[in-house]
Amino acid sequence: MTTVISVILYPIQWGIAHLLIALHTLIAAMGLGEASDLGWSLTIIALVLCLRLCLLPLTIRQLRAMRRMQALQPELRRIGNAYRGRTDAASREAMQRETMALYRRHRASPFGSCLPTLLQGPILCSLYYLLQALPSIVDGSREPIGPIDASVASHIERSRFINLRLSDTFGTVGPDARATVIATITVMCLALIATQWLQLHRNTAQEAMTAPQFRVQRIVVFVFPALYVASGLTLPFGVLLYWVSNNCWTLGQTIWQIRMFPTPGSIASERRDRKRHDRENRRRAAQGRPSLEQEAAEQARMAADARREREHRRANGRKRTAGRRGRRGKPGLERSPKRG
Repeated sequence: MTTVISVILYPIQWGIAHLLIALHTLIAAMGLGEASDLGWSLTIIALVLCLRLCLLPLTIRQLRAMRRMQALQPELRRIGNAYRGRTDAASREAMQRETMALYRRHRASPFGSCLPTLLQGPILCSLYYLLQALPSIVDGSREPIGPIDASVASHIERSRFINLRLSDTFGTVGPDARATVIATITVMCLALIATQWLQLHRNTAQEAMTAPQFRVQRIVVFVFPALYVASGLTLPFGVLLYWVSNNCWTLGQTIWQIRMFPTPGSIASERRDRKRHDRENRRRAAQGRPSLEQEAAEQARMAADARREREHRRANGRKRTAGRRGRRGKPGLERSPKRG
């Protein structure tokens, strides 16, 4: 099964091999010599930065898709409530038809926010198989992958990050190196937990926090770190280095997302609105203008005065009409017979 997956992912491995060589050449030209043990570790970190920058347009598209989906939640709940308890095929088809029409009308897709995550999966697996194949390329039992031949593979294998080779795993190293693996997995898990905590407790609409799904999501926060620990003990250290760099990028991106694109009705959104409100009031005070509260109070007063003026004009109009009818010998408006 592993061989089949490796063959399927070979084109991506070939592309990653070329990208690794190009990034390593650039890093070496910046001052880290070819013999530097840290060069290939920095190359993997640079690979993360390069891939995430390439995925940035898709990430922005993901954020916009998430915002559209969040804006549609009231409509989706309305459709769900309209067909609640109706389990026949016609009702399910009608519900699905209305839901898809709503998505098309607002150019939203429930899968639009999954694309960057789906694209990273094959890249991570390809890097894993590439690092796993290094010993086989060195001893000649496997063909080179792109520009990574036996000499380059041997150079990558000999390179170290602190006390670990990039191809080492937890089970193939001594106690000191295992402490480095455990520290790397710990940072990786903490970055993931922090990212998910911020998304759940700062960037979730407060009305959604009372739903049963929110309690399930709070449990899932600790499921993925457990999977990270289980898989991290078997992965090459080069993959762990990629993973921890990717998780730290994701954490920074989440902080930026919460500041710039908070979910409406969330704690982050309320904090952003409050900061904008205070900043606008400070700007107005510096310009000698009334604050937002004073302006709103003045507008409410003017609206109330205009409403009273309209009511006064209507009352005077009724009085004048009643006076004209009285002079003509007709009953007043309040005594006029009702029309059939």
